[in-house]
Amino acid sequence: MGRHGSRLGCLLAAFGLVLFTGEVEAFDVLLRRDHADAKAVLALQDCDADEKTAAHRKPFADGFIFAVQCASNNENFMETLIFSEQEDGSGGWLLKFPRPAKLGGTDDVLSNIRWYLETKEIGDIFVDHESPPICRTEARWRLEGEKRKPKLVFWRETKDCEGKKGWVVVVGKK
Repeated sequence: MGRHGSRLGCLLAAFGLVLFTGEVEAFDVLLRRDHADAKAVLALQDCDADEKTAAHRKPFADGFIFAVQCASNNENFMETLIFSEQEDGSGGWLLKFPRPAKLGGTDDVLSNIRWYLETKEIGDIFVDHESPPICRTEARWRLEGEKRKPKLVFWRETKDCEGKKGWVVVVGKK
């Protein structure tokens, strides 16, 4: 079967994942820091990306999301997100994701991101064995308004790092 057979198998598996989950993970363009479109966007990131860091561009919420990889660990793939109405990233802004009132503040770095195109929602799954009592959180934000400001629509958390039991819904419906 060779290279093309395994590539086809990967594509079919990815297509099956999309059908099963309703999520789309693929980005349309990988941009290196020296790429003309990436320069405006990467100037906005605040997670210490360097000249070797790549940004990914994805059409989303009537504009474009640029995801920039941040320092990660073995449980979380971390990215900061920049939104622009322009494909080249000009006029873009860093997205800040509000947390539940009991935690306060905002996050500008998300982990293990999920994309929900139809609802214009961005999901985050964060696992942290080192900061008990909460080990795992799952959240969703919807981009709303002219500035596509993230609005927290769902947040749940558990002490179970595997995420199989003990969930408490903090924001949104159970």
